[in-house]
Amino acid sequence: MLKRFLFNSDFSKNTLLLVGGTIIAQAVPLLLHPFLRRLYTPEDFGAMAVYLSVFGMLTIVSSLRYEATIVLPKENSLAANILTASIFISFLINLTVLLVSLVFKDEVVGFVGLPKAYSNYIYLLPITAFFFSVYQSLNYWLIRQKAFKASSANKIVRRTTEGLVQLVFGIYKLPAGLFIGDFVGNFSNTISGIRQVIKNGFSKSVISINQMKLGLKTYIDYPKYNVVPTLLSSAASLLPFLFINKFYSTETVGYLDLSRMVLSIPLIFISATISQVLFQQITEKKHQGKSIIKELKQILYFLVGIIAVEAGILFLFGDYLFGFIFGNEYIVSSIYSKVLIFSFAFNFITSTFSSVYLTFDKIKINSIWQICYFISVCSLLFFRNVDITQFLKIYVGIEVLMGLINIALLSRIVTNYESQIKS
Repeated sequence: MLKRFLFNSDFSKNTLLLVGGTIIAQAVPLLLHPFLRRLYTPEDFGAMAVYLSVFGMLTIVSSLRYEATIVLPKENSLAANILTASIFISFLINLTVLLVSLVFKDEVVGFVGLPKAYSNYIYLLPITAFFFSVYQSLNYWLIRQKAFKASSANKIVRRTTEGLVQLVFGIYKLPAGLFIGDFVGNFSNTISGIRQVIKNGFSKSVISINQMKLGLKTYIDYPKYNVVPTLLSSAASLLPFLFINKFYSTETVGYLDLSRMVLSIPLIFISATISQVLFQQITEKKHQGKSIIKELKQILYFLVGIIAVEAGILFLFGDYLFGFIFGNEYIVSSIYSKVLIFSFAFNFITSTFSSVYLTFDKIKINSIWQICYFISVCSLLFFRNVDITQFLKIYVGIEVLMGLINIALLSRIVTNYESQIKS
């Protein structure tokens, strides 16, 4: 049954297109990373991790979550107007952040915890966030049109340019390469995305102020109930690294950043990809009143298998692989990874199925969970005096508990939907 699902269904074909593109896209930076880890210092990567943590939170609010609604309207014209409006909103928000950074640079740098040696890159943050959020909106249009091959091609463009720029700067011993590479990658991704969207049904002739207002009003619940909770949830996943930067050192963050990158490989290759295709598929089935439980169970079994393989490799060969690939100084990253693997396992599952909240308009339920998640992670502030390993174990315990609650909520939503269509 699982074999038939993986190789014969429309879902699997679409997923394989995105997974294939994602694997190729991520292969470049992953193959380059052993070299980059030797060209840049752990402090460079630690500063980049802090930068990306703030970047991740900024991109959550850039479009006020309207980009996620582009898949939902039945009419392409309304979706096109929401796409245009989300880009305009992102421009205004990131322009505001840039102006604030220009006027209050020292205060902003101190607040986010970016080391002073890297403080000038704070200006690059809102500009890169704008290009990223623009592409996110464009990508949802491609998902709506089932243009999964185009979406994959754009990812390849982004990662290739990003990796090459970082490599060249690293050879010349310029730490700015990590930041500039990220910017160039997002910029090229946006340009490629614009071309792909135009090729896949987007027409500016349907854009009007009234239709943009209609789209924003129709899905007002997304910014109203989802922006702040999603921001808090994103902050909760990134705050531990900001805490560690303040409580311990930027170098420690650099080692943890490598752990996060390695553990996130299934998230990068599989979870985000399946989630995007799943969003489109279950939204379509919901409109048709069809069951989704069979597909969700098969995906769950597949994800658990992936987790088991990753955990087995990590515990059996982790120290050797980290030392051989990245250098002996990064064996400590393997030690951290063996603690963090449990939280990443739950994140792997819940992030894959997170689109269930959007499809079934359960944003408020998800928002309540996100707020509780943020509060629970903030409790780490009370453990600033313990050693780093103990700190990570406490963090993982919080992640596992909140992950179990999230799975229970998602299961209830799906069970209720299945009961409704049967009756």
